[in-house]
Amino acid sequence: MSTGQLLVLGASVIWILFCMRFWYAIDQEHTWQRRFIAIGAGIGGGLIYLIGTMMLQMLKEPGPPVVNDETEIRVSPGKRADEPKK
Repeated sequence: MSTGQLLVLGASVIWILFCMRFWYAIDQEHTWQRRFIAIGAGIGGGLIYLIGTMMLQMLKEPGPPVVNDETEIRVSPGKRADEPKK
């Protein structure tokens, strides 16, 4: 695993732990609030991971271009820089 992937995974886990802190703070009588917090923790952690990995793919440097041996490259003679303009 690369450093970027570890950071994305860490951010996702921190979000889940942050939400679970509020889950423990809510009284057990408020079951719907606890369920919404748990659902938000799961969905939020998943979205952070998904968006983070997508951003890591976008930030990767593209590889060198692939050149086929069959490709012909022709250079036409052009004007030289030291020639006077007419």
